[in-house]
Amino acid sequence: MARLKLTRPRTLGIMLAVASLGFAACSKSGSSPAPTPSATATSIPSNLPTALTSPCSAINGIAYEPDGGNGGAFKGVQVTHFEDNAGSLCGAAIAPAATPAGVAFSSAVGGLAFAVDTSDAVALLQNGTGGFTLVQDIFGANVGSIVPVGAPYDLSNNPPTPVPTSSGSASPSATATPTNAPLISDGQSIAVLGGSSNAVALTAGLASAGSPNALVALTSLTNAPPQYGGAVPYSGSSYTLKTVPNVPRSIVRINISSDSSGALRITALARGPQDLLAFNVTTVGTGYQFDAQADDTTLGSNAMLRGNGAIAFSPSDGSRALVGGTTGGANSQLTLVTGLPAKITTASTLTLPGNIRSIAIASGGGIGVVATDVGIVVVKGVDAGTLAIVPPFAPSASSASASAPMYRTCSGAQAALNNVNSIGLSVDTRYLVALGSTAGVTCPSGYNASLVAIPFNPATGTLPTPAPTVAPSPGATASTPSPTIFVQNNVIAPPAGADYLFVH
Repeated sequence: MARLKLTRPRTLGIMLAVASLGFAACSKSGSSPAPTPSATATSIPSNLPTALTSPCSAINGIAYEPDGGNGGAFKGVQVTHFEDNAGSLCGAAIAPAATPAGVAFSSAVGGLAFAVDTSDAVALLQNGTGGFTLVQDIFGANVGSIVPVGAPYDLSNNPPTPVPTSSGSASPSATATPTNAPLISDGQSIAVLGGSSNAVALTAGLASAGSPNALVALTSLTNAPPQYGGAVPYSGSSYTLKTVPNVPRSIVRINISSDSSGALRITALARGPQDLLAFNVTTVGTGYQFDAQADDTTLGSNAMLRGNGAIAFSPSDGSRALVGGTTGGANSQLTLVTGLPAKITTASTLTLPGNIRSIAIASGGGIGVVATDVGIVVVKGVDAGTLAIVPPFAPSASSASASAPMYRTCSGAQAALNNVNSIGLSVDTRYLVALGSTAGVTCPSGYNASLVAIPFNPATGTLPTPAPTVAPSPGATASTPSPTIFVQNNVIAPPAGADYLFVH
């Protein structure tokens, strides 16, 4: 089994090692040089309109969207605050032509990953040759103000080697590294396991020529810069499942939950065009141990997806997940799998009216929301084991089973959001957040996507029943009603096959 062992150096951050590969992490003093990015939060270039101020929450109700290489002059993460401190939508002051604030990075950002408690965060940046191989620490996620910090670690370079001392022996501050360390030429998905000083960032992507396929792990997420920590191979004689094909995989997703007895259950899913692979992850001593336990060759993505990879775990039952698409290219098939991580059991399948791009599951565990190219599709039965489509709350002209909420575009005109790239739910379960676009809409900024947040009932999959209107007392002034939809235009549209949106 692949074991990621965490130890604490005397003055530096957490280190990581994989016992099955026979190597340990290097100290920060041996880190290879890398370009130093900007470490300040900045706005999108001044030639673009900026978002108007509004009484939004500084901590919750935030949506992060990386540029993904599509931001032109802007390279970084757009940040949208859609909920205020009272739990209401805060979009009354956002003009249709406003552009969200942005946090600039040194190069294009191809994905973000946050610890469950947002104590740690990392970004996957583009290198000089076009691949996304630079992993950089992000501070401030827990207070809703992200800042890139320190030099990134380059996944395409060999880990640093021990520094010899004057006597010719290795410095005690560095340990031996393997000669066959897996290298990644283009990282396509990143996830964080654990939190605070125990956090580990795992990246999946295309292996460099001649390098073995594996998840590459980095540590020191609370003490920049990140350090090489080891890797989790896809195949291994010590795994429970010993016949796993060693094929490319572009997606990694992590879930931490409790089983029926209350014991900690950690599942890692790695997905590529040809299969879906499940790891059981256990805490052993001061680290994590991975064991490949199940593989399904029908639930591959058929293409090298980026970001979340059309996978969503149930927040109430980590043994369940929704998966969009199949190895054979049935991109409209939604599959409910159960038994994770020991098994990947297909409990139910459902054909949706459009191609699936992104999935989220509401906090109760029964309702799923799916972004498609014909709108938003809501399904029920995730907890019961049989999926069914919920009647749409804003029927789309493209499908009687999908919703396309009306919103004001950057020009102020009304349009239906019927081409949805990403979907998410706010932490307090009050709002459904969708990122998408409408054909024919062109904004002066060149950013033609919009992000909308609408009230949502996580128990029924419908919009909440509006509160009754109460007449003001004589002489009193009626209060301003909360907006029923939040709209942020001028959002950078993600590349094809990418789902980067993170909603907190």
